[in-house]
Amino acid sequence: MKTRTLILPALFSLMLFNSPVLFADSIHTMANILMHLNHYPSDSEKTTLQNIANDSGSSKNERIIATAMINLHHKATAEDKEKLNKVMNDSSATSNERDMAAIIYNLHHKPTSADKEKLQGMM
Repeated sequence: MKTRTLILPALFSLMLFNSPVLFADSIHTMANILMHLNHYPSDSEKTTLQNIANDSGSSKNERIIATAMINLHHKATAEDKEKLNKVMNDSSATSNERDMAAIIYNLHHKPTSADKEKLQGMM
């Protein structure tokens, strides 16, 4: 019983403190994933994105962007493009949110060189 009492909190702490979402803000994390994207996010990147999408501390726009990234397969889905378009035109969205939404909206397989310059500025 004592072993379980010591091991479970230790495992939880390791899991919590190894979360990229904990150490970087959502935009930074998503920009890093997009910077290295090739067709679609990896399974581990999808897990990170799902954490952002589920995090009540993330803005509504960040959750929309994270969900669109999870659904990427060479390009954004039609349903996600509708939501991304709203973010792109949302005057209350941050410039990074609008830029990231536009990058994903126009994505074909991977970010362009111009997109990567914008993403670098978000990292």
